[in-house]
Order: sequence, then structure tokens, then C-alpha cells
Amino acid sequence: MRNRGAQIALAFDLFGSPPVVTVERGELVAADAPGFARSLARVLRGFSLTAVNARAHDRVVILTFRTRSRFGVDDEVDLYLELVPRFGNAVLVKNGVVIDACKEFTAAQSARVTQPGRAYEPPPLPPARLPRLVEESGASQGALAALEGDAVLHDPLYVYRRAGTLVQAHLLPLPQLGPRPTREISLLDLLAEDRAQRAQGAAAAGAQDRRRALIRRVETQLHHVCETGSALRSQAAQIEERETLRREGEGIYASLHELDAAAQTDAKDRAAKLFTRYRKLAAALPHLERRRRSLALQQETLETLLWEAQRIRDADLVEIVQALDALDRRTRRAPAAARTRRRRTPLEIRAEGGSRILVGRSPLENVELTFRTARPHDLWFHARGVPGAHVILARDDRSAPPERDVVLAASLAAAHSKARDSARVDVDYTLRKHVRKRPDAPPGLVFYTGAKTISVAPQRDKS
Repeated sequence: MRNRGAQIALAFDLFGSPPVVTVERGELVAADAPGFARSLARVLRGFSLTAVNARAHDRVVILTFRTRSRFGVDDEVDLYLELVPRFGNAVLVKNGVVIDACKEFTAAQSARVTQPGRAYEPPPLPPARLPRLVEESGASQGALAALEGDAVLHDPLYVYRRAGTLVQAHLLPLPQLGPRPTREISLLDLLAEDRAQRAQGAAAAGAQDRRRALIRRVETQLHHVCETGSALRSQAAQIEERETLRREGEGIYASLHELDAAAQTDAKDRAAKLFTRYRKLAAALPHLERRRRSLALQQETLETLLWEAQRIRDADLVEIVQALDALDRRTRRAPAAARTRRRRTPLEIRAEGGSRILVGRSPLENVELTFRTARPHDLWFHARGVPGAHVILARDDRSAPPERDVVLAASLAAAHSKARDSARVDVDYTLRKHVRKRPDAPPGLVFYTGAKTISVAPQRDKS
């Protein structure tokens, strides 16, 4: 809607706890508009909001919309917002008759009927009693009587927050919620704040569900790879016994002269079968070795992705999904998903010796730091033998870094690795020019040469 040229939005959270109506600046963008929202937009197009009323002693808000045709004919509809916990509803009414409803009820489902074409019946009034918080506050009768006048509508509200989160806003002080409430005048701003907090909480809960599902997916693939590796080890054990087959066959031929003609024929047949089995096992050895190397790389990749899925921020989870899709043969040839995302500033620590230390906090950030940000003669650090972040130590003057800066960079690499809870961690470091991407591997997996190793305690940074 527009109000004096400004874009505003009426937001209805009918099924929240509690249900609320908020007025917010800007245009509200719904993630998925249900059928009722589409119907509401179609009916109200061209109408103006002319009145807002509330049903006395109830949680029903009535929004009245009017329009006038070019022939001067007025038209009016009412939108009833029933802000009843767990039973909230929105009903569009014209001349007392229901046009559409967010939730429809028949006589068999409810004490009242809410269906298009039927007369609108408001929900039954709740029993008259004080809210529980007011009863527990010990408010005096005089304070309660003062709430009946219109003057109280202009008084600041008592607002209670806990750890920055809005807990309650009320016309009366509620000592049970805390000793020092703030006094704020705008209920609409508080309702918008509450709605934003709940939306943020819902988004965080959704991200946690996506993270758990992603971790399960990685663990399932890792379990399959480990089982396949176990089967290959059994095959390898059989192949390693092929020399026994060769020696047994040669022994048979060496002793043929001791057998009669009939026994010699049987012995030759058995020896031929042993040599055939020997040749098959020998021919399978190169394939088995290639398969074992491939599985070892897959296992290392999945262990790295599992660790990354557990540590990276919610916005970067898509990187793990893309890496898993790349490992799946069915999606490897599919068009790559969009990888563009808003880049954040890398985690940077200024060492006492003047060095800049940069830490990667996701697979793509590791790639960005190592192969785009770092210069060939900067030092590159990584925890040895475990999944971990890429850490870059750079000197603006390109001089050799002092030993204490090297130790700090190594300790940060240890802290941002799977071994971060260990007392001491071995960390490899080398010049960035000695680091190479692994072919056919997800972002962040690399080869490196010319490394030195240092044992350090993980540095607990404040990131």
C-alpha cells in the first residue's frame, strides 16, 4: 500500500504464537503466496483502506476497504482478522456475506460456519478474566481501572527484553519479568520487532534442519565408501595369495614324473586351473590399485566435507551441496549451480611482528585465499593429515616473517582444523607457489611440496 507516497505493508501473522498484525515500511515479499493471498490481492486491487476497528473485548480486527467506480458507485468490503491463538483466521466479507476465508469451516468441523456464500459469524467472545501476567504482577485495582480510559493509549509501554530479545510489552509494569523495563511509545514498532525476531528464529531453525540433513547425506556416502574399501581390502588379501597358487601349480608339474598316466592328466588339469586363477588375479591388480586410490581420495574428500558442513556458516552450506553433487556421477555433467554469492571479508589477524594472517572459513574461501589472494612467496599453512582451513601469512614488505608470526599462523591453522581440541597439532607450511589444486576434487583439496612441519598448540581466536 501507499501512504502519502511512502510504500508500507500490512503483515498478518495469523498462526503465530501470539498472532499479530504489523505495519512495516517497504514492500513485504511473501516467500510463497497461498491461494487466499492471491484471492485477497485480486479482490482488493484498486481499493483503499478507510477504517480500522476492533471488536470490543476481543482479538478481532476489522479492516474496511472502499473504492468508487468512474460512475461514482461506491463499493466496500471488510477483512476480519481473527487473532485467536492456534485458531487464527482471515475472512473477507461483503455485505455481511463471506467472500473468501483463509481457513474454511463447516458445521461438522466447528461451532460456526466459515464458507463463501454464508453469513459471517464472528468467533465467540472469550471469558472475561485478567490475563495471567497481569494477575501475577499484583497490580492494584486502581491501576487496572486506569486502563479503561483512552488516555492510557498515549502512555509509554513497559517493554521487557532478555539478551536483546523482546519478551513482553504491556500497559502495566510486570515485576516478575525483570526490574528495569524500558518505556517505549510505539506498539507497531514493537510488533514489527517481534515479527522480525520470530522470522529470524524460523530461518535459523530451517538452516539447522538443512545442516543436519546435509551432514546425514555426507555420513551416508562416507559409510558406503568405507564399506566398499573394506570389500576391496578382502579382494587385495586374495590377490596377495596369488603367489601361493603359482607355487602350488609349479609343484604339481615338478612331481608329475612320480604319477601314473591317469593321475598325471588329472594333475595337469588342476595345475592349469591354478595358473588360470593366478593370471586373473594378476590382471585384476592394477584395476584394484586404481580403485583403492580413488576410494582413498573419496574418503578424504568426504571427511573434509563432513568437517566443513559442521563448522561453516549457514549461508555457505550451498558450497557443500555443490561439492557433493560434483562427486555424484549423475550430476557431474549437469549444469553447475550458481556459485555467485556475496563475498565476506576474510578473517584477518595482524601479528605483533607486522604480518597479515588470513584464515579460510569455507571451501570456496580456502580456494579464494590460496589461489587468488595469496602471492607466490607468501607462506601457506594447513594442519597435517586432518581436514582444516587454509591459512596465509603475508608480509607487506615481502620480507621474511619473524618466528613468532610463523608460530601464530600455525596455531591458527591448528585451531581451524578438525584437531582443534588436541593439546598439540602438527602443522605443515610451505610457499604458496608449491600448492596445487587436486584434479577432480572439490574446492579446498590440494597437493603441496617442500613443506616444513611445526608442532603448536591451537590458538583460540575470537572469530
